[in-house]
Parts: sequence; structure tokens; C-alpha cells
Amino acid sequence: MSGSFSPRWSRSNHSHEKLGPQEGQNTAKTSTVLASPFQSFCQIVTPLHFQTTYQYPLLVWLHSAGASELQIEQILPHISSRNYVGVGVRATYATDVQGSGFDWQSSQNGVRKACQNIFDAIEMTSRRHSIHPDRIILAGLGSGATMACRVAMQHPNAFAGVIRMSGRLETAGCGLGKFNQLRQRRLPMLWQQAMDGVDDDSAQLRRDITTAQWLQAQVEIRQYPGNDVVNTAALKDIDRWCFDKIVTPSPATDSSTAADTVNIELIQGSELKMVEFSAN
Repeated sequence: MSGSFSPRWSRSNHSHEKLGPQEGQNTAKTSTVLASPFQSFCQIVTPLHFQTTYQYPLLVWLHSAGASELQIEQILPHISSRNYVGVGVRATYATDVQGSGFDWQSSQNGVRKACQNIFDAIEMTSRRHSIHPDRIILAGLGSGATMACRVAMQHPNAFAGVIRMSGRLETAGCGLGKFNQLRQRRLPMLWQQAMDGVDDDSAQLRRDITTAQWLQAQVEIRQYPGNDVVNTAALKDIDRWCFDKIVTPSPATDSSTAADTVNIELIQGSELKMVEFSAN
């Protein structure tokens, strides 16, 4: 993905924050932990005014190519500084000799290792913090978004929803039994695309939509102007989508046909601003 991330992020409250604990003593904290022996690290981020008695939604973040598990520290505050516990998971192989950047392997063994690291990270975070077991959300950016889709396709009942910022939908490794399970699950998914992004192929998106319709997944596609999906509007949309679909969902409506499962929206906003990341 394009852009460079800034290591600074605001811990001030946002006026339009949604539901969540309103009082507490602790401020946001991060901790680096080993997901499992000899495997990759994960980074846990706790929200502002963290309350030990509140069962938080857990946002599991898979970073983009060349980044690391630390990307969660820069992403989560732009989504919400109060509503989620977050855990960033490091990808399975290094992209530089210094070992500061990582990426996801698309091989069968690479997906298996990614699944193991993700579930290890969820288990470790759940031991340390109060997590709602039915509100675990898998999200990713770029190659991390593609991996998030791969993992969710293989373990559809493990997650309340999947968020894909760029990336693509991959169903490799799913047998007929898994496809039937996916059709029954009707997994909620949010796909976010940049209209002019180099990673956002319209032909590939059409193929992904066809697959999603066949799986009867509940997909919302939001397209943003510009060449980079990492912007303030897209990140705030994640918070709104999580609450609307997972945390406080409205009563289910009858969507009996696959054609009703995919909604596409073009976001036009004068207040849309790009979010810049550091190289770390």
C-alpha cells in the first residue's frame, strides 16, 4: 500500500464515539507478547479508560506487506480509541534483513502458520483481558486483508465479521463441506476499496463479488475517492460497521437471495483525510 505511517496518534476522545465504557482509571496501553514458542509476536492494545468488567470486542489486525504487528498501534486509534481491545499479529516471513518488515505467505503451509499465530494471539489476549467471545473481528490491510479472508474462509465460525481494506477474497483450501458451512454462516464482511488504488482491481472485485454472492456472505463494499484506502473516513467507517453489524446489530431482515447479500456504496466526503504511517 502507498503512504507512510506516522508513529504518533491522538489519545483524545472523539465526539462521535459510539457505545462503550464511559469511565475508568487506566489509559491506553500496549504490550508485545510472544504468540507461541518460536513463532511470531503479537501486539496488544487496550483502549482508553479500560474497564476490566466490560467484555470488549476484539479487533484482530493483520498488517500490510513490509509492516509488522506494531501497525495496530497506528490504525486502532483512528478507528476508535475507546471501543475495542486490539491485537496486531506479525506475518509469517521477513521482507528485509533487519527483520523489521514482514509479509504473509499464500502457500498452504503459510496459511496454516498464519491461522496458528492468529488463534494463539486471540487466546493470549483473551487470557489477559475481558473479551466478548462472540465479538471477535478479523481485519487486515493489503496482503493482510487477503490473509484475513483466507483465514475466515477456513474458520467462518471463529469470527463475528471480517474487514478487508484492499486485498482480495481467497477461497483456496476450502472443500465442498466448508463451502456449505460458509453458505450457512453468511459471514458479515466489510470490503473497503480505493477508487484509483493500484491494489484495487475492478475486474478482481467483480470476481470477488460473484464468489461472495455464491457463498451468500453479507458483504458491504465501500469505495473511497483517491488512490489509497487508508484514510480517516474509511477507518471511522470500520467502527460504525462493527457496531451496526456486530456489537448492536439491528433485527435481521429476510435476505433469501444471493443477489441481496452485497451492497456497494461510494463514499464522497470533503473531510476525508489520508492517514500516514511510519515505516515501522
